[in-house]
Amino acid sequence: LRDVAADFVRTAIAKGQPHRRVVGVHLLRNSAIPVITFLGTDLGSLMGGAIVTEGVFNINGIGGLIFRNVAEKEGYMVTTIVTLLVLVYLVMSLIVDLLYAVLDPRIRYD
Repeated sequence: LRDVAADFVRTAIAKGQPHRRVVGVHLLRNSAIPVITFLGTDLGSLMGGAIVTEGVFNINGIGGLIFRNVAEKEGYMVTTIVTLLVLVYLVMSLIVDLLYAVLDPRIRYD
């Protein structure tokens, strides 16, 4: 922990904060931002991959349901499920944006 070159970590150590607080508050919060970004944006790819995987391996789930309804040419059901998945993706994007403000105090939404 003493070899970390970031100014905010050196300042926290110089203030005499315990190592547990330095790691938990300063290091993990700053390193969680890219992880949250990746997980939030990768959700759409995971949902798209579920359609193919569940359809090919005949697994019951949202992806398998879409796959079967596409094969049976049930347009209304496919549209409904895809709309639901889009709403889930939008909510996840909103949650990711709100988590940015929680994790990084420099980010504020006015």
